Amino acid sequence: MKLNNMPINFLYILIPISILSCKKDSSTPDIKPTYSAITQKIVDSSDVIVKVFSDTTFQVYDGITETDLNYYNRQGLTTTAFILHVDLKKSNLSLRAATAFNLPAVGALQTVADMASYLDAPYRRVMAGTNGDFFNTTTNIPLGIVYQNGVAVKDTFSNNSDKPQQGLSFLAVLKSGRLFIGDRETDFPVMKDSLWNALGGGVFLVRDHAIVPQLITTITTRTGIGITDNNEIYFLVVDADSFYNSNGIDYADMSEIMKAFGVKDAINVDGGGSSTFVIKNPLANIWQVRDKPEDGAPRAIGTSWLVVATDKP
Repeated sequence: MKLNNMPINFLYILIPISILSCKKDSSTPDIKPTYSAITQKIVDSSDVIVKVFSDTTFQVYDGITETDLNYYNRQGLTTTAFILHVDLKKSNLSLRAATAFNLPAVGALQTVADMASYLDAPYRRVMAGTNGDFFNTTTNIPLGIVYQNGVAVKDTFSNNSDKPQQGLSFLAVLKSGRLFIGDRETDFPVMKDSLWNALGGGVFLVRDHAIVPQLITTITTRTGIGITDNNEIYFLVVDADSFYNSNGIDYADMSEIMKAFGVKDAINVDGGGSSTFVIKNPLANIWQVRDKPEDGAPRAIGTSWLVVATDKP
């Protein structure tokens, strides 16, 4: 239809609609999504996240922050990650290597929440925790070292020839209070007399601020731990509980996430059904398992890392 043949009344209707449409197009703001500080670091510094579905951050305790992140990863899979950030510069917070029943021994198993209940006491309140080192499922003995408050409960690394990605490293709180991550071959012999609390771990994800290339590409439930130069620590637990909720993570993506946090060093620790993320619920006096364990319920394991607050109750 030619414009000059249109009825006048139709033109009067058409012109305002066109003007309104133009105004709407020109005034539509380009809204950039906002994320929590921790998620923003991952988005800005890595290609791990394609799309964020949900991003929640809250304070578990002064100096302890949890971030729950559900996202679409670059492999095309939905992923749920739980991130715990702890500022150990705060004098009332400490990190403890825990064993079953809070005994100076290895070989027994307990869930992270149960270990927390045995360690918890007045002026020593457990506020959060994750699973610790890999362990032999026949003997229940951890593959790495175990130091508790300066006592060497286990001062050797077990043979890891059948699982070479395990029993390679350790995370420690030194007697000076500083955090340290090292390897079994060169660092442990030099540092063993300086360890206050320590547990073993697996492959390095980040070392000296650089991402460590990975040969293993398996995607599964994993737990990683990274430390910064200024005595802050990040715990990362990624579920692989279902296709629609979370499909797990590989070492490469864990490395990129840890690097985005600005850690100096990071290692992988036990995963699969052992991966556990626990907090003291800030609204209730309970230890709450935040992730979805592969076994359907928290697994009893050999060791755990617990974050302790020493304030008066």
